[in-house]
Amino acid sequence: MSRRCRYLMGLTVTGILLSVSCVARGESPHDTWLKRVLITNDDGIEEEKLMPLVEAFARVAETCAIVPSQDRSGGSTYMSLGKYKDTLGAELVLEREQSSDSERVLVYAVDGFTADCVVLGLMGIMRDNPPDLVVSGINGGPNLSHEWLGSGTVGGARMAAFCGVPAIAVSGLESDQAESVAVATRWVVQLAQSRIVQNLEPGQYLTVSLPRKLPSEIRGVRVAPRAPLLGAPFFERGKKNKDPKTGRKREAWTMHFLKEANPAPADSDVALYGSDYIVIVPMAVDEHDYDLLADLQKRLREFPSWPPAANSH
Repeated sequence: MSRRCRYLMGLTVTGILLSVSCVARGESPHDTWLKRVLITNDDGIEEEKLMPLVEAFARVAETCAIVPSQDRSGGSTYMSLGKYKDTLGAELVLEREQSSDSERVLVYAVDGFTADCVVLGLMGIMRDNPPDLVVSGINGGPNLSHEWLGSGTVGGARMAAFCGVPAIAVSGLESDQAESVAVATRWVVQLAQSRIVQNLEPGQYLTVSLPRKLPSEIRGVRVAPRAPLLGAPFFERGKKNKDPKTGRKREAWTMHFLKEANPAPADSDVALYGSDYIVIVPMAVDEHDYDLLADLQKRLREFPSWPPAANSH
């Protein structure tokens, strides 16, 4: 079965009936595996790194960009379409933005989250000509260690991988460094064209963290595991009062976060990023623990029986 068939079987979204063409053809497409690209982000339509990335890809492949209409950082894989799951249809409002630098590049803003944009692209706008790759980013902050879990940038790539389309999530680059943005976008395109990305299996994706350095200060590329949770949130109890409307008792709690309470392992993403390396972390959507699955299937008798005994605790 082809990769395209796998992703079409992976997820069904009801109610997206848009027939809008958003493919921009590049001036001189390279003869590579990469023919069509979907770009998204979590920083929204106003993100300054968006158009440099879109235009860089549009030179080598058919490129469609579908991004949130506002900043949706921290949205992970949340979908606003989910609240309509019990209805026959769900609506996302789509706006087309014209690039001021290139008449041939169109970007679409969606009144949803990054995952909405990806699903809209794969199951709606690009359904008849699905992309070979989804690129999410470039986000302004690196998604290291545990930060991937809530990242909308990573969430976009994760949703694409869930649908069976290979993806990369790129983070860590500041918008105010024009030289860095130009070099980084060129490197991301080369990564996307590589056999490493081409050979990603359905369900796999890569997260890429770019150091906030000038190109000459970046030492190279490393592949690494994620560092364990380096710090932990804790809460302090505040004032107690009553809600004037309901009369219910309530109390305020303030969250604090201790960062780097534990040292990062030397071979981890955090340590290597801190040493000015571009860090790539391979990821997989399938979160099954297959060893534990096999073990528990052999131990079914150890689970409480159903129905539970009347007088047991």
